[in-house]
Amino acid sequence: MNRQIAAVLALVVFSSAPILAVTREEEAKKYAADLKSKDAKVRTTAAKELGKLGAIQRKLTEPYLSDIMTALKDSDANVRGEAARALGLVDPSEKKEAVQKLIDLLKAEKAETAREGQETGIGALGATSDDADVKKLAREALLEARKKTESKREQKTIQAALLLMNPPKKKN
Repeated sequence: MNRQIAAVLALVVFSSAPILAVTREEEAKKYAADLKSKDAKVRTTAAKELGKLGAIQRKLTEPYLSDIMTALKDSDANVRGEAARALGLVDPSEKKEAVQKLIDLLKAEKAETAREGQETGIGALGATSDDADVKKLAREALLEARKKTESKREQKTIQAALLLMNPPKKKN
């Protein structure tokens, strides 16, 4: 009897794995559609969730990268910030263009919440890039942003982004 129960459980667990993959793809599609919602909270959640899905598996969010890029210019600062974080998490193949886009937005951004997302996105993209020029571009932008802000919270965000790119070396 115990073997039968174990066999049934194994069948359920192993047969549900493909269903989860389909569910994530459907989830990504739903969140991409939610980026166009009239409700800013829905758009913010959508950007955040697309970032999480992209961090798990890039191919889940690749079809919606242009939607995330569009959300970078949203009227709501929280949406802009989450879209920038999401861009860093989904790890686009064109990192240099993505970093430059975030830098340009950061220079003109008035809202601290959006700047923090942009700084985090820049740090994440710089950290995952193999290109020394992209790393340098990201680092210089973050150092420049640090000079311009007096906000302690934003200073900490920038420091965390810089540490992503250059983690401290462990001493033996």
